[in-house]
Formats: sequence, C-alpha cells, structure tokens
Amino acid sequence: MNPELSIIIVNYNTKDYLRKCLSSIYKYLPSCSYEIICVDNHSKDGSKVMIKREFPQVKLITNARNVGFARACNQAAKRAKGEYILFLNPDTITTKGAIDNMLNFFAKTKDAGCVGARLLNNDGSLQFSCRTFPTPFNSIFGRKSLFTKFFPNNRMSRQFLLTDLDYEHIQIVDSIRGACILTKKEILEKVGFFDERFFLYVEDTDFCYKLKKANYHVYYLPTAVFFHKLEASVEKFLLTSTAHHHLGMYKFFLKNYKPSLFLRFTLYLALIIRVFSVTLPITILAWVRKS
Repeated sequence: MNPELSIIIVNYNTKDYLRKCLSSIYKYLPSCSYEIICVDNHSKDGSKVMIKREFPQVKLITNARNVGFARACNQAAKRAKGEYILFLNPDTITTKGAIDNMLNFFAKTKDAGCVGARLLNNDGSLQFSCRTFPTPFNSIFGRKSLFTKFFPNNRMSRQFLLTDLDYEHIQIVDSIRGACILTKKEILEKVGFFDERFFLYVEDTDFCYKLKKANYHVYYLPTAVFFHKLEASVEKFLLTSTAHHHLGMYKFFLKNYKPSLFLRFTLYLALIIRVFSVTLPITILAWVRKS
C-alpha cells in the first residue's frame, strides 16, 4: 500500500540540523502512513553516514554533485509514492500536530494548491514567511535590502514582506517560504514541478506563481508550527547564496513578466547594484573578523 504522505528533505552539509529535523518528525509522527525521502547534494560532512546509521528507514538519494535545490526536490517528488508531498528544509523542527494540521486543512480545502506553516525562530519569535509576488520595483525592498535595513518601517517593505499580515489567522497569500510547503503530487504533475533553472532560491516563489495561474490558492496556516533556522544550509557561503538569490529573481522576472530589452538591461543593472550593496557589508565584516 502506498503511503499517504511523502516528506522530502534536501540536504547539503547540514548534518546536525538534519538530525534534529528527522528526530522531530519521528517524535511527532503524522497519523497517516508516510515515507521520508532525503536527497543529499554531495555533502562532505558525514550526512549520508549519519542517515544510514541513525535513520535507516529514511529513503536516501545521493547525488554525485550539488545539483541545486529545485532539481533535488524534483528527484524525490517524482519517486514519491504519497498523495501529499511535504517539502521540508533540514533546518526545520516540527512540533506536535503540525503535520497533521496541514494535512487535515488541505483535505478539506478544495482550492488549495499548497499550504505553508507558521515558522518561528529558535527564540519563539515569528518569521515573516509570506510574501507578495516580486516585481521589478517592490523587490528592491526585500529583507536584506538597504531600504529595509535603514528604514524598516517603510510602506513598500511592509507591503512586499507582508509584515503587517495577521499571522494569527489563516490567510490566502501570493507566496510562502519554501522551508515548509505541503502540496499534492497530482498538483505538481498538473502545474509542473519546480523549475530547475532556479539553482537556489526563488523556485518556491515561481511555484506559487504557477499555482495562481492555474487558479489554485496558496494558504498560510498558523496552527502548523515549525521552528526554522534561517539560512542554515548557506551560512558558510553567504556571498554565493546571495548571488544565487538575485540571479533567481532575475530569472523569475524574465520568465513570468517578459520584460522588454530595455527593462531587462535595467533589471540586470539594478540587481548587480543590489548584490554589491548586500554582499559588501558581509565581505567587510568577514575581513574585520579575520584581521
């Protein structure tokens, strides 16, 4: 008998976080039949050995190189046997009833394309995990932009990052953070799996955009609580990950908005400037620490 739920986790050198993530799932197991599939993107920190030794029941897919997040998710999703598919980051920790709450909500919500959880920082504070769809204009007000850092309460940042959203109640939003997304395999097969042109970041936004075009809704569910360590898998290469994020945003604009040649050039120039504005403080801080 096929499981009702497939839990998919993509790992890249996050052994300690992954261990905590898997332990939390087995501590608070879903009430339905399930399988756990972990895709390892050529980790070198002993992750594969840890999984085989401590969690032998986990189905492990190993890649000979880092193929990117979207492609790794698709590898597992295409092999998954569950009706529902839960994509989880290895730096998440589930809580009691969280997975069941997502499944129960999805089962009774016919227009749902995917459901996202309430994400908390380790200290229990809220992560703003919902977004409006990015545009060439509002994307400059992202979480790491200088506008948001120096003017955190500006109207454009609040609108784009949905910091004024009532996170205590169920919401229909444009997109949700990909750290925890529940969907159905038949929906993936209908609207398309994650676009593998996105190596890291923005594939979740693009997926939510495809759902909207297919007349599905993206839901935020506050009763499904997960702890999430932001950027745990990329904290050792923040400069590279930042570049991937901005490149992913550029690809999103080209794919979904079909900008003119002039606008393409303007976007490209703006994203380069933003990459430098974000990475320069990181580089200076790293240099100061070394010196």
